[in-house]
Amino acid sequence: MDREITKVLENRALNHDHRMLVVKAPKLAAQSRPGQFAELATSGATLLRKPISIAMADKEKGTLTFVFRMIGKGTEYLGSLEPSSELDIIGPLGNGFDTDCESALLIGGGVGTPPLLYLASQLKKEGKKVSVVLGARDKGDLLLLDEFSKLGIEPTVATDNGSKGVKGTVVTALEEKAAWDTDTKLYACGPLPMLKALAVFAEQKGLVLEVCMEAYMGCGMGVCVGCTVPTAEGMKRVCKEGPVFNAKEIVWNKIR
Repeated sequence: MDREITKVLENRALNHDHRMLVVKAPKLAAQSRPGQFAELATSGATLLRKPISIAMADKEKGTLTFVFRMIGKGTEYLGSLEPSSELDIIGPLGNGFDTDCESALLIGGGVGTPPLLYLASQLKKEGKKVSVVLGARDKGDLLLLDEFSKLGIEPTVATDNGSKGVKGTVVTALEEKAAWDTDTKLYACGPLPMLKALAVFAEQKGLVLEVCMEAYMGCGMGVCVGCTVPTAEGMKRVCKEGPVFNAKEIVWNKIR
């Protein structure tokens, strides 16, 4: 973990309420791993920093990329930053994905998609076989399709209303696959109902599933204990022991 005063290189709209923010952050980029997040200062727009997952890190260029939904004063502030603006960031925080696999299937839902882009990039660099399934309510809510394409990955898409790809959820798309290679490892990030459904799916198919959990993080460093989730070993902090967990660790029926 480190703190760096970064410089904004790019800040652009991806759709009606999501933005991509790229900053020059050589120290943080060098330390980061897929699945980790950072705490971004909001210059007083909110009392606390905003925890946002790392969507990409380019260690050679020394850059970090964040993708976020504009839903409050903090993210509105971040969305207003102009190129060359300074941004105070603490990170990288939390535990990332374990990339020990031969074949990987990445499953993202909505704003849970960004950390999977970084994971896909890392897995490709390691020579792993990578497939991606992305879901959203509507085609306009799908994120980062072009960015995955640049990695040589064409995601399978599912939308609730059928406006693009399979009509239904990501699980609907997964169930259309006739057979599964048990050596394939699943990685997922998205809304809680999606993760719960995927945990059941993985259990039924005998597949390993790692999930990147979302929670309200007050401090982002494990001090406030405000982001705990129930596990087989007791309550664990999403910001410290997570945000990535083996799905079998989580006691899903105790999460509301």
